[in-house]
Amino acid sequence: MSVQILRQSVIMEGSVVRLETVAFKPRRSGSRSEFTAQAIRVNFHDVLQLSDSPALVPQVENKDILSVVVALFDVSFSEMDPEEIYDIVSSPEAQAIVLLRHPTDVLEEYKSRESKGVRPSHAPPPAQSKDSVPDVGRFSEVFSDSDSEDSRDSTDSTDEAEDSAESTDKRLEWETFSSDVEEFLSKVRERRAVRHSWKQEQEILPTAMGAESLIVGAAVYRLRRLETAEKVLQLSLLATRRCYRNCGVGRYIVELLKTPALCGPYEVFLAHVEHTAVNFFTNCGLSDDTLLNEKFREVKDEWTNTTLMSYLPPFSTELQYHSPLPHAELDSNSPGFSLNLLEMELEVNMMKKKALLAYQQQAVCVMRLVQEVNTLREQLSQQMREVKSLKIELELEKKRRNRAEQQMLEYKLTTMEQLTERQLHVTDEQDYMEADDSWVESV
Repeated sequence: MSVQILRQSVIMEGSVVRLETVAFKPRRSGSRSEFTAQAIRVNFHDVLQLSDSPALVPQVENKDILSVVVALFDVSFSEMDPEEIYDIVSSPEAQAIVLLRHPTDVLEEYKSRESKGVRPSHAPPPAQSKDSVPDVGRFSEVFSDSDSEDSRDSTDSTDEAEDSAESTDKRLEWETFSSDVEEFLSKVRERRAVRHSWKQEQEILPTAMGAESLIVGAAVYRLRRLETAEKVLQLSLLATRRCYRNCGVGRYIVELLKTPALCGPYEVFLAHVEHTAVNFFTNCGLSDDTLLNEKFREVKDEWTNTTLMSYLPPFSTELQYHSPLPHAELDSNSPGFSLNLLEMELEVNMMKKKALLAYQQQAVCVMRLVQEVNTLREQLSQQMREVKSLKIELELEKKRRNRAEQQMLEYKLTTMEQLTERQLHVTDEQDYMEADDSWVESV
């Protein structure tokens, strides 16, 4: 029993990290009031393995926190399947950063809004049976504010199962989670009905505020090692509730991800970013430099229709962790502070432009040399074809001459034979005539 308790404490110690509460202020005045939230880093796979694990939020079950995180990503990424999102969030190597508000603060804000007569324009959705809830869009009723795909700051990637056994285990986990989701959705409808029926003279209990009312934003990442032996932090999912956008929540989560003291040591921070969110991540310090990110082409094609962006941490990673406050303003008049960041950024940009210009010039020279080599090769090939043709003609000419010489030699031999035969014939005739004359004389 003591060994099991020790194991549970070790798992919880490494799986859950609570950060300090941070205040957020909307950029546009009048959009909403200021609010506070606390970031929690959690490994859902390890936490949900323990049946008696401590609650991440008082009076809220841990499986409800997982359900609301999956629901947030589901309404933010309409093109992704809920089961695919669940596999990413509940993966053993996945770490999640969840930003949650305190139930008391949410309750006071709700009472203040209701006292001013501000109520949601839509009625609570009717209760549905378990069989009537489809898998697609099943989380659309979790949040009163609807998330739009075009206005999110997000990035996503996913991995497939490696073998059939692992796929079967994941399928069983998804079926278990799916049954818990139905219970969670039923509680969401009940809590929303309680809030809609609340009157000012009545007392509303904190239990009317569930996980769907507490979540502000969430991100999922994992640490992995590439084939080049580089350890990278790869962002899988990032989303913020619509009612909390333009308050610095997304930037705050990215700053947490850039902190090795919280997420663990890494050499580069990678994110597959949708084209509409490139400016957001650029403002957060990530770079979409093509030449730089070509170094990480191993993960470049893991997600389609995205831009690979990277962040390289500074060399001095031994500094103590401090929570990055949103909208923190640095006092430039503080004594002893003389670092001009704007000038440094201008120098870095100028260095990038010069490096790009040098690369372009080198690329132009290389391409022209390649074209010159191709031209010379074509000329050489043409000359070789001409030489080959001349060699063939020479061989044919040699054969023709050999045949002509052979024919001439044969003609000469034939002529000489004929002349020799004629001379022999004439000699024979002369000898015969001389013999005949000598015989006549003798007679």
